[in-house]
Amino acid sequence: MLSELQQQLNNIYQIGSDCDVMDFLITDPQLAKYIGGDAMLPASCETLLVSQDDDGLAVSLFLDRDMLDRLESANPLDRLRAEQLDDLWKVLEGISHFNCVVWKAAEDREVKLLELELQAEIDKFVSTLQLALRQGNTDILNGLHGWLFDNVSFRDDLDDEQLHRYRAANNYAAQYCRGLRQRLIDDDQLALSELRRFYRLQLTDKISHIHARAWSSP
Repeated sequence: MLSELQQQLNNIYQIGSDCDVMDFLITDPQLAKYIGGDAMLPASCETLLVSQDDDGLAVSLFLDRDMLDRLESANPLDRLRAEQLDDLWKVLEGISHFNCVVWKAAEDREVKLLELELQAEIDKFVSTLQLALRQGNTDILNGLHGWLFDNVSFRDDLDDEQLHRYRAANNYAAQYCRGLRQRLIDDDQLALSELRRFYRLQLTDKISHIHARAWSSP
């Protein structure tokens, strides 16, 4: 299932990659803690572990085994239900982080933490919306934006910098995704072209683009 979700995101953004996320997956929390150290928040279900030195970039993705088992059993690729969304979004967030870091590294471009979080929020929205459209799930389609961006809560153990970053990513993504639902329904190719252009912008240009769209909206 992870490879299928990764391929869905690769197809959305047309980012070909030889890196299958399954080859970089860790499900042992002790191993992830050993590798990630302070980067691992307590009881985290998803963390991208990145290390860079003169020899290059090392990446691993930790996803909680129980969460993966629940999702595999429910199989949202065939039948998406609201109670699966929290697990699905954590998995999509991890895959999104992985894809973005790998793609940026291949392009020899830096990536900032806010950009990773912003892109992950957009990826969760677009990927879930595509699944709901394919399955004809109107309940998910109608509730998606509110569930993802309005009914949001943040971990109590985040420091001020982390909390500010997550809130900013949520707010920017909510603005950007507000009109995407109807555009993907009405003309998915036009909407996908927009998403692909946005993906390739630098963070400052992404934020400027979001502000410009907000001001131009009726």
